[in-house]
Amino acid sequence: MAFGSITALAAEGQTTDIWDGTADTSWYTGHETESEYHITTAEQLAGLAQLINTGTITFEGKTVYLDNDLDLDKREWISIGKGKGGRQAAYSFCGIFDGQGHVISNLYSRDSLMPKTNVGDDKENCYRQGLFGNVYDGEVKNLGIENADIIVDLNDASTYGKGILVDWLCNSKITNCWTSGSISGGAYLEHYVGGIAGCTLRNSTLTGCYSTATITGNYKGTCYKEEDVMTYFDCLGGIAGGMLDGSLTVEDCWFSGKINVNSIQATVGGMVGYSDNASVTNCMVTSADLAADEGGNTCWVVYSGLSLGTAENNYWPADDRYQATLLKEQDGTAVSDFTSADVLSGLQAKQGAGIEWVAGIDHPTFAWDDRNIPADYTAVDAAIAKADKIDGTLYSNYEDVKAAINAVDRKKSKYEQKIVDAMAKSIEDAVAGLKEKDNGKDNNKDNNTRLPHR
Repeated sequence: MAFGSITALAAEGQTTDIWDGTADTSWYTGHETESEYHITTAEQLAGLAQLINTGTITFEGKTVYLDNDLDLDKREWISIGKGKGGRQAAYSFCGIFDGQGHVISNLYSRDSLMPKTNVGDDKENCYRQGLFGNVYDGEVKNLGIENADIIVDLNDASTYGKGILVDWLCNSKITNCWTSGSISGGAYLEHYVGGIAGCTLRNSTLTGCYSTATITGNYKGTCYKEEDVMTYFDCLGGIAGGMLDGSLTVEDCWFSGKINVNSIQATVGGMVGYSDNASVTNCMVTSADLAADEGGNTCWVVYSGLSLGTAENNYWPADDRYQATLLKEQDGTAVSDFTSADVLSGLQAKQGAGIEWVAGIDHPTFAWDDRNIPADYTAVDAAIAKADKIDGTLYSNYEDVKAAINAVDRKKSKYEQKIVDAMAKSIEDAVAGLKEKDNGKDNNKDNNTRLPHR
């Protein structure tokens, strides 16, 4: 089934399973040799985390499908993958997780602080706070994370990767995923904080993704000696916090969220917060709400520490506070109006395989993204046209029609189509309920002879 069809199905007909805080592994136990698994409850998703966090089960060569929308109910989440993973298969998810267009809402994490002596990092959340703690030689695709709420304890003694979807992404892919909500880093050590992924390693790729999240850096360097504090820094990115080693590819992604800098030092990028060797292509940063540290270490697209990598056909706000990148060779456009047909056609001309850019509400987006594609207002326009032909002076309550018309909100998305349809019905009902004036008296009459017909 095509991804777009699944998205529509999830929006229209699926119910949402609400997490009770427990974990269920019965879907796996006794079925260890199977190659495909289907998850329908939040308890089963928590069970996946429990299995991965044993360190002996990785799901390598297996695919896990999400068959339902899930609500994690703002209960403390234990990430899928523990702190011992990240650079290795153990304690990491190594398979394919296919969300099939479904949404996981209300991801919540606060419990990141552990004793400094617990260097082994083998308890509870283990310094991981994203939905996935570690993805190694794997892929996460076709998944949305809505209304995430992640705060790294200010004294958390871990470092590097903190992301809403994935904390540590090693030699792996994230495809057709999105996030909203907020994620805030700690103060004790530097962090790579990203709207989708926190820290990337080796050869990782993010394609067809977007984030509207608020990302905050809080690095104060309290772990270090005073003379060493400014040697380190936060890396804050709308899509990926930073690349720790290897190479990173970001293609056909967009960011419209916010990046706050409370850090004493931080590099910021609308796509990637820091990279020594990233390729960022056909991406778009629509938000001008990117802050900077005192040194002004912010770039609209990617902050490139060694001036290595490439940036081609990217779009960013027409605001001269920051450079697009620090790369010597770059190609892109500063934009004052992201609804311009030129922006959409420019993205479509360079879109990668499997990507379809379309017109969105405030800027281009992907064909599967019902939340940012305009709703169909055909029925609303027809109802307004009918109402406009009526002589309102003949009716005592024509103000009801005006009120229904004035209540129309033209910024609704395809995902909210039922709300738009209700607007049309409200106008139609107001027209049907008109009361004629008759010698100073109001009569409830059949208005069919007075009202125009289409």
